[in-house]
Amino acid sequence: MSSQGGDAQGRPRDFLGYQGQPPAFSWPEGRRVAINLAINYEEGTERNPLLGDEERDSRTWVRSQLPPSERDLMQEGEYEYGTRVGIWRLLRMFGEYDFPYSVFVSSEALAVNPAFAERLRTENCDMVSHGTRSISRIGLTEEQERADLRRAIEQTLELTGKRILGAFPRPPITTNSRRVMAEEGLLYDSATSNDDRPYYTDVAGRPMLVLPYAVDTNDARFWGGQSGPGFTGSTDFFDYLKAAFDVLYAESETSGSMMSIGLHARIMRPGRADSIRRFLDYVSGFEGAWVAKRNDIAVAFARRFAPDNAWNHHALDSLS
Repeated sequence: MSSQGGDAQGRPRDFLGYQGQPPAFSWPEGRRVAINLAINYEEGTERNPLLGDEERDSRTWVRSQLPPSERDLMQEGEYEYGTRVGIWRLLRMFGEYDFPYSVFVSSEALAVNPAFAERLRTENCDMVSHGTRSISRIGLTEEQERADLRRAIEQTLELTGKRILGAFPRPPITTNSRRVMAEEGLLYDSATSNDDRPYYTDVAGRPMLVLPYAVDTNDARFWGGQSGPGFTGSTDFFDYLKAAFDVLYAESETSGSMMSIGLHARIMRPGRADSIRRFLDYVSGFEGAWVAKRNDIAVAFARRFAPDNAWNHHALDSLS
């Protein structure tokens, strides 16, 4: 029913997982595939000289001839599109379909868009920690990781009224990261892409829930590069999402699976957003598709499979 950390010989990496025999279960109401729409909301927290950073962020389509230490307003504008337009487009779309979603939030981004933060108080969504800022965590000590997670949890609760139960920090993910999450009271970790189903793994001698993420069913592939071969248009993205869902649906007749769709507010230009609308239309026709918040997926799995000594199992008491 669960995959405990390490392999059969007790080595620190688990190459076995469910070994092709996942547990027999279905999601609520007999659903087969749990689909999580995950908005990565980080605009305004990227590296910028205005924030005291030595170099600006360059993860945009705009290539700059300016020295990295100087601001480039065209590059900044790519991020601003997410707060000015992209995020509201996604909220309208999800509202039209009455689909819940998750926000992988860099908490300081909430402070620069108070209207969005206030809107989240009443949205049918949950929050997953993406740290306080959308910057690399290279060189962070364990104490700094812990302080950043605490601040992200506190700031998100303060600005949205929503409690964080899971995390996907900005990479790199260190050997300390998952233990820090557990010790700080989180129910689950999503900072891995190693399975199509949730599972339990050993963290400091106790089981912790893992809800894997995905970087292939992710609009970051419009950038190409590290995210894999790039999408070039709406049809590419829709076709890939549809193919992924179809395979998972076929494989999930006796064991529920999970599909994460990673979205970024600044990437959701009209032509790209069309692919999401087409996909939502498509899965609306499947009774076995369950579009769900990440917390709800965690709760459904944990109530069925959590060992008695699982980390932060008490968090379920306050959730449906």
